[in-house]
Amino acid sequence: MAKDQEPDFTVKSFDELTLRELHGIYCTRAEVFTRGQKITEPDPDETDINCIHMFHQADDGTILAYIRMFDCGKYVDESHELMPGAWTIGRVAVHEKARGTGLGRTILETGIRWIKENTLADRIELTAQSYLKDTLYREFEEYGEEFMEAGIPHVHKVLSLRP
Repeated sequence: MAKDQEPDFTVKSFDELTLRELHGIYCTRAEVFTRGQKITEPDPDETDINCIHMFHQADDGTILAYIRMFDCGKYVDESHELMPGAWTIGRVAVHEKARGTGLGRTILETGIRWIKENTLADRIELTAQSYLKDTLYREFEEYGEEFMEAGIPHVHKVLSLRP
């Protein structure tokens, strides 16, 4: 990929993922969250089945950037209650090979755009690691108190999509 070229993102439901793609996603998530951040909470989890998965792969198949998205009006998990009208973005992961390239910001913006264009959601609600709340998630509004999730400080954030 040329430096000035936008990365290509693949968007698939769980059942559309190939075994190689799923393996790559889980390897990158393990690298970022289990090895990198020492998170011991279960991952993968049952929520993956209900998600839209967005990712960017290197030529060798390595997943360089990844997010998962789901409709909070239909599904709940350990971090999200039933919230009609809301979607969420989570498991934002950038492989160490791609850190500092802007790929994390680009995949987040692409995910937001995908939700705007493909759903009827009026907002995106997520839990953000506190150290990223004013950088990666700066366009989201913070609400509530800081809390611990998987041993890491988090905050609730929301982004309105419709006027």
